Amino acid sequence: MVKTRRLLAVVLVSAGLAACAAPRPVALRFAQSAPDESKQDFANWPVEPLEAERLLAYGEYEVLSVESAGSGTTRPTKAHIRFLETGDEFNVKGKPVPEDLDGINNSPRKELAAWKLQMLFLDPVDYTVPATALRCVPLDREANYTGQTTANIAGTDCRLREVTVWMEDVTLPDALYEQERFANDVAYAYHLANFNILAYLINLRDNRTGNVLVSKDPANRRVFAVDNGVSFGTIWYNWIYPPTYAWRTIRVPALPRRSVDRLRAVGREDLDFLMVVAQMEVDAAGVLHNVAPGPPIEPDGGANFDGKTLQLGLTRSEIDAVWQRIRRLVERVDAGEIALF
Repeated sequence: MVKTRRLLAVVLVSAGLAACAAPRPVALRFAQSAPDESKQDFANWPVEPLEAERLLAYGEYEVLSVESAGSGTTRPTKAHIRFLETGDEFNVKGKPVPEDLDGINNSPRKELAAWKLQMLFLDPVDYTVPATALRCVPLDREANYTGQTTANIAGTDCRLREVTVWMEDVTLPDALYEQERFANDVAYAYHLANFNILAYLINLRDNRTGNVLVSKDPANRRVFAVDNGVSFGTIWYNWIYPPTYAWRTIRVPALPRRSVDRLRAVGREDLDFLMVVAQMEVDAAGVLHNVAPGPPIEPDGGANFDGKTLQLGLTRSEIDAVWQRIRRLVERVDAGEIALF
């Protein structure tokens, strides 16, 4: 038993060292600093990202079909929805918010924070996290969709769900990082590096390969982080996956100058918006509706509901940790440890 424990310790330490190793230097053979995106290519989005968020949060809709989207503990569904205002139709992934608003492997506040945080250093055309919002479905409608007849948040008469746009024409990659292609294909390098920055900033600790999808079009290889709940410093995560699957460290050898320069300009106070990434108010019928975020009810709470106002966001300590990761990334770039392109 002692030998087994020692062997396990060696394996875990070695895995940690491998995950924290500096990116391997590679000679980049492309001249331009970023792909030409003058055409605003949203090929994998059913509608533009910010419009998708608006529709998810506020749009009146009808559900055309609902099916199971997996057998996980969150019981996700895939719904095909038509939005009445615009006529847009697209698929949405939905999963119920935990009764206590937060969970080990079901943390809507962290999913929402990942969606919002990318806006600090990416334009919408480059977003790597799918649009995410909250919706509370009245129980009579919920019963028609899923058969559920009880509220999951005490004091309400609706079923609160995290809803995420279902990305189109995406697939699991055979290999997410190909060193030779990174050195030669600026679009591939640009999108993979931006995903790596995002995973690093949120400290993404869920290493399962199914959490990252890529465009089916090999000439436009976008990367999407589709499951970000195990992040922002959680101590609970599935450690059985090898460190080669992990992206919470900077693994690529170079980063887009555009993205790093935007992070360089961020101050600690610029991150305070992450304290409230979603706010909802209860109406007279007991249904929660999205409203503009206000001051946090409890800055160290993360998930709060006082019977009238519901807020989800990061805690002050989680935001401080994001700030430290930003500063560390800039320091490593300035020290020449990580190249820019």
